[in-house]
Amino acid sequence: MAWKYCIIGIFCFLAIPSISGQCPDECKCVRPGQVECSGSDVLEIPTSIPPNIRSLLIINTEVTELQDGILENMTALLILRIEKSELSTLGSKALSNLISLRYLSLLNNRLQEIPESLFEDLTKLETLILANNQISQLPRLLFAPLISLKELQLQGNNLRSLPSGVFDHMFGLAKLNLAKNYLEHLPSNIFDKATNLQTLRLYENYLKDIPDGLLNDLSSLQEVALHSNYISQLPADTFSNNPNLQKIFISNNKLVSLPQGLLMNLPELSKLTLHGNAIKEITTGVFGALPKLKELWLYDNKLERLEDYVFMNLTNTQILILSRNKIQFISSDAFYGLDDLLELSLHTNALTTLEQDVLRSLPRLQTISLHTNKIEHLPAGLFADLYNLATIQLQNNSLENLPEGIFDSLENLNEVKLFYNPWRCDNNLRPFQKWVSQNKHKVGNNSQLVCTNPPFKDMLISDLDAHQLEMSTTGADIIHSTVMPDISTTISEFPFSSQTPNKVDTTLKFIDVTPTADDNFIEPTSMLYDDEFEEERGGNSLLVVVIIVIVLVCLALICTVIACIVYNRRKKSQVELMRMKQQNEA
Repeated sequence: MAWKYCIIGIFCFLAIPSISGQCPDECKCVRPGQVECSGSDVLEIPTSIPPNIRSLLIINTEVTELQDGILENMTALLILRIEKSELSTLGSKALSNLISLRYLSLLNNRLQEIPESLFEDLTKLETLILANNQISQLPRLLFAPLISLKELQLQGNNLRSLPSGVFDHMFGLAKLNLAKNYLEHLPSNIFDKATNLQTLRLYENYLKDIPDGLLNDLSSLQEVALHSNYISQLPADTFSNNPNLQKIFISNNKLVSLPQGLLMNLPELSKLTLHGNAIKEITTGVFGALPKLKELWLYDNKLERLEDYVFMNLTNTQILILSRNKIQFISSDAFYGLDDLLELSLHTNALTTLEQDVLRSLPRLQTISLHTNKIEHLPAGLFADLYNLATIQLQNNSLENLPEGIFDSLENLNEVKLFYNPWRCDNNLRPFQKWVSQNKHKVGNNSQLVCTNPPFKDMLISDLDAHQLEMSTTGADIIHSTVMPDISTTISEFPFSSQTPNKVDTTLKFIDVTPTADDNFIEPTSMLYDDEFEEERGGNSLLVVVIIVIVLVCLALICTVIACIVYNRRKKSQVELMRMKQQNEA
């Protein structure tokens, strides 16, 4: 019996080609009912394709035209993909009689226009992909026959406008992608009939505004992508009739403010991006009850202040990104209500300090980023009771010291980045230096944690010891100066004559600088000089040297005058002696 079944199986296998027809030479038939033609040798749609196939793929070919009627015998065709080819011309009847077609993709071709009657027989089509072509306009009734369509992709074309009513007949449309076109304006009623729309993507266009009521009839909408446009304002009721919205993307626009009520009545919202705008202020009432919002991205805006209670309704938000703004001040209750926040990013702002209680409403906080600000000091209790805090980024600020015990309550602290700060290593730094030495494993990039003032400049803080810092002084350093003599001694003027000059008192008088019991004189073991003091000290030393040189020059002149007088007197005496000797010899 077994051999009978084998014979039947072989017969069925051999019968497949006769049922489905022979596979064209330039194509592959990998499985029954599917034909795939690809390669630069394919210049046109093969005519010998079996008519009863279910799937036809024409990919990466040199096909430039789809002629009328070339596929009309393929009434069983379910999938047609002509992609990544040179297709530029479509006959108005090229898709006629494809009554079973469910999926049509003309992705990545060179199409510039679509005949209005092209889709008239495609009443069962569910997915239409026309993306990444050069289509510049759509006939108003182009999509009218597509009553079963659920997904339409038109991204990456040259569309500058949409005719009113172009989507009116697609009552079952759920996904519409119009991104990466040149749209500048949308008719306010363009989506009125597409009431089942769930995903709407309009990003990377040239939209400057959103018309009032544009989304009013889209009660099923779950995602709206408006990012990377030129939108400068949004009506307060833009999303008021979209209670099922889960994702809103409005980043990289020109928004200056957010109207009160904009984000109300959105109980399903879980993703909101507002970064890359020009928002200067967020007021209380912008964010309504958003219980599912997990992330809020507000970086790259122009925020200068955060006032009390602006985030009070975001009780379940876990990530808040406020970096790369211009924030100078944060009110003590600005983060009130953020009970579940795990990560807070405030880096690259203009903060100089923080309020003592500004983080008290964040009991679950694990990561805080404050780097690249202008922070000069922090209150001792800033991180008090934040028992879950594991990572603190304070690098690249203006910190010279930190309060004693600022990290003591942080039981789960794993990493603190403190480098690129102008740490002033003096007696006041001892508590911080001790903490650093005991927690080297927590201090990120320890090799950059160095002193910036003499005499410890460029030394690692962790390499210092308490004795060195204890012996150093702060403020105006007192130095042990070298005492110079009093040069107030006067020098008498001498007439340049042969007479002996008056006696000159050239005795140098020194000031007695022996310290007394009342003198508060300190001779420190280790001196700390700041730049100003060094400059003053250098100036005084130079003055003393100049005065000494002047005195020495004067003394040299006096000695020269005396020598000349003595020499003249001796010469005169010798002359007299010679005369007397001559007289005696005579």
